[in-house]
Amino acid sequence: YITNYIGVINSYLDRAVSDYFPMLREMSRYAIRGGGKRIRPLLAVLSCEAVGGDPKLAIPVAVAYELAHTAALIQDDVLDRSPKRRGKPSVWKLYSLGEAILLSDLFLFEIYGVLAEYENLHLPPKRLYRLLRLIRESAKNAAWGELLDLELAKRGDVTVEDYLEMIRFKTGSLLAAPAAAGAIVAGASESRVQALYLFAEKIGMAYQVQDDILDIVGLEEEIGKPIFLDLKAGKKSIVLIHALQNATGGERRFLEGIMFKNLRKRDVERVRRIIDRLGSVVYARELSLKLAEEGRRYLRLLKPSMARDALLKLSYVAVNRYA
Repeated sequence: YITNYIGVINSYLDRAVSDYFPMLREMSRYAIRGGGKRIRPLLAVLSCEAVGGDPKLAIPVAVAYELAHTAALIQDDVLDRSPKRRGKPSVWKLYSLGEAILLSDLFLFEIYGVLAEYENLHLPPKRLYRLLRLIRESAKNAAWGELLDLELAKRGDVTVEDYLEMIRFKTGSLLAAPAAAGAIVAGASESRVQALYLFAEKIGMAYQVQDDILDIVGLEEEIGKPIFLDLKAGKKSIVLIHALQNATGGERRFLEGIMFKNLRKRDVERVRRIIDRLGSVVYARELSLKLAEEGRRYLRLLKPSMARDALLKLSYVAVNRYA
């Protein structure tokens, strides 16, 4: 069921870049075929079906959000100078920084071409305009979340509440928007649009917490990218926030002293000993599960269906992952 939708989404993505010039087409297909769970486009398609809509109507906007997500990943890897993405060389590493930036820009503009398909699907103009406003809103929220992430890296007094606000904008909004978009194209009531938005927002936050956990305890060969990237960038992940709040004076000085630095093997081992003693990963895991459960409650507002069950399954995939 879900696999069929992934196949349709992948085919549409391939078709979206099929008329690019050869070099651009090669780069584009490398980026979009690089794996990924397709959670965002699946949220759009399944949300549309869950409120009684034709899932085919949601494909263009689903693909639009996947293009935006791919563009964001390319830019993230450039900003972090991350050499790998999903176990393969990052776009900038395989090609160049300039080519990676150009490709990410192109994907963002391709969104308009994909959404123009709604002319053939006869989507009412009011729904299309709402989709455009939602895309703009999600981009604004995500940009604010990224800025908050950078600002929190400069502070030493970051609270759990600060972190939750940051990930709500940075990650929550980018899952919430496609879910709401799927309901909008279906012509769902405002209460259902909002329920799906809040469901996916919480799942997105839980997803980010799990990402923070994997950055500390994950295996590089499984997650497909280097570990301890947050610590090296000085970012305040939930694991680090909990550790800093509960560490001894010496442990705190050590953790603060290794931020923004390349870690030696003994540093990595000591970090893991500290967070293990403090239970920081256990705390983060419990928070991830709590956020996901809060999100699932919103699905109770929808009628039972295969699509609702698939959304529920997707919520478990988002938090019970090792990559």
